[in-house]
Amino acid sequence: MMGENLISQMKDFEASAEPLQESLNATEMAVQESSTRLHDLTAKKMELHKLQVPQSNINRT
Repeated sequence: MMGENLISQMKDFEASAEPLQESLNATEMAVQESSTRLHDLTAKKMELHKLQVPQSNINRT
């Protein structure tokens, strides 16, 4: 019985963590893409601002 409870809790945790993992993967991809294509300071500042907006949305949740 206790083992079944742990399995159920683990499945619930995995299901609740999945959207966060997807968001983190998307953020990591965006950062990697932006770092490979930015060479000048102005473009880097613009990209930083663009990436900070989604981060502030994550911090509010």
